[in-house]
Amino acid sequence: MDFIRYISTPLGTAEADPTITTIKLTRGRLSGGFVFFPSGPAGNLHFQARIGAHQLIPFNKAESYHMDDCMVPLHLDIDLLTPPYIIDCLTWNTSILYDHAMTVGFYLTPKSRRNNTISGMAALETLCEGYHKP
Repeated sequence: MDFIRYISTPLGTAEADPTITTIKLTRGRLSGGFVFFPSGPAGNLHFQARIGAHQLIPFNKAESYHMDDCMVPLHLDIDLLTPPYIIDCLTWNTSILYDHAMTVGFYLTPKSRRNNTISGMAALETLCEGYHKP
């Protein structure tokens, strides 16, 4: 499942009081995503993502992505198994002339409540015609 959000941040938004955009997800494995900075922000638009109080993107604390005309691929491998399934995207804009916008996307593989195991899958094999390993 893909979750995507366009985020516009007004000029002069301070790091101490960022714009917070909440993205509601679902139970599953957060496998990846992207952050897209169009041409224009030139390092003025900053982005962080958090789950609860934990900074997730970028992983090193107190840092932020702030780029221009760039797509940043996200390589995540995080299970979201207990609610709330929410990511808070924090943005701030140090520009004194323009509002700036960006797009963020997350890829999530839904997780069923049933755990499929190898032994459970072997039982299904007997229902199929054809070769069966003794």
